[in-house]
Amino acid sequence: MPAAAPTPETQPLNRGVILLAVCLGAFMATLDTSIVNIALPQIAQDFQCSLVQISWVMLIYLLMNVSLLLTSGRLGDLLAPGKLFLLGLVIFTGASALCGVSPSLAPMVAARALQGLGGSLMLGIAPKLIALAYGEGERGLALGLFSTAFATGISVGAPLGGIITTYLGWPFIFFINLPIGAGIFWASGRVLRPIKAQKAWSWKSFDLLEAAILAGTLGLLLLGLTRIQQSGWSPETLGALGLAALLGLALYFRERRRPEPLLHPVLWRRWSFVAGSLAVVLTFASVMGVFFLLPFFLEQVYHYTPGQTGFMLAALSASNALVAPFGGYLGDRLGNLMILRTGAGLILAGLISLIFTCPDSSTLSLVARFIVIGLGFGLFQAPNLNEILRGVKPAFIGLAASTNAVLKNLGSLVGITLIVAVFAWLSGNHASPVAGVSPDLTAFRQAFALAAGVAALNLLANLLPRKP
Repeated sequence: MPAAAPTPETQPLNRGVILLAVCLGAFMATLDTSIVNIALPQIAQDFQCSLVQISWVMLIYLLMNVSLLLTSGRLGDLLAPGKLFLLGLVIFTGASALCGVSPSLAPMVAARALQGLGGSLMLGIAPKLIALAYGEGERGLALGLFSTAFATGISVGAPLGGIITTYLGWPFIFFINLPIGAGIFWASGRVLRPIKAQKAWSWKSFDLLEAAILAGTLGLLLLGLTRIQQSGWSPETLGALGLAALLGLALYFRERRRPEPLLHPVLWRRWSFVAGSLAVVLTFASVMGVFFLLPFFLEQVYHYTPGQTGFMLAALSASNALVAPFGGYLGDRLGNLMILRTGAGLILAGLISLIFTCPDSSTLSLVARFIVIGLGFGLFQAPNLNEILRGVKPAFIGLAASTNAVLKNLGSLVGITLIVAVFAWLSGNHASPVAGVSPDLTAFRQAFALAAGVAALNLLANLLPRKP
């Protein structure tokens, strides 16, 4: 098979269409991780299922999405990335319709698995499309806007889901994706379809068994981490983590014999890639671990209502979303390392400030702390991704970007699991905050101190030089 022709230089107008398409795709994919959460009680009531059973509506989406991201990135290098993005869009939109008309739990879970597949194609390929459309010195702003769309989908999901569920019913939280998906396809189809693959297809470059083993490893790892939160170190938890370890070992030996493995040494031998990947895990572990704990902190210690808590936490998400484009823009102008280090410093400062909260802390002072964390989180992400992609050959950009997306989710789950486990131990009788206990402020402060320690380690790691 002849080598694939390189992608032609994208025109400025086409750049805008590409950026709009990938940002809206990221918004849809992340919106469905938060908007569904609000509707779960109503769905469980209609389907007459338990809390454990309904949790699979959330869990299967996350497992499918994360476990297939790396494979999506590799396919984006070997096949036409624009067409793959559109395929993911069609799968995601069609699965949304199936979710909305599901008569029971089993069809809903199956449709959500399809949604996760479509979302992994969109999120795994979107950064590659941005990198192909924008050069190294100008893609920071584009990556920042992409991060904004990512954050906006998460932040607006809860209030939007509440409004839709209250006034229209839970099926419409899925039906809302239909006009968005159709609009993206109509607006961007003619621009995305002509983009050609960066490499010629060959089975030497893509191993289906390797992809399946990797998906199983990541899926079981995420399942095990999730089970720690729900049931501690139960036989099911240990079994999932043990199988993940065995599959990971099998993947290692298979990758050693592959000429072009998914965990490609071309990427992992680059110090800037390794350092940026470590920073992603540490950043998301510290921020998302605390973000998970904050609703319990605000409601149990300060006795805010769920509605008040939602609006207060929106300050963190909104500040993150608002500053993310400027983080990418400033990274292009002043240097990625300066901006991402500033972001890491703000995250650390915000988390340290939470340690010193007291029972009479005002609402304004609490919100100010959340804004500092959100500003740091927004400043950090786009420059760090830009630095990770710096110098990566076009043929490996998709794999590098999808690896970054996987590490975000892994960092989030590790952080949440660690925070919950430590908080449960500190609050006595190993009770989880989910169980409805009302611990004193000390347990929360110590959990925040743990997150600040992770953030301090992240700042120290980011102070290291990134050049090869």
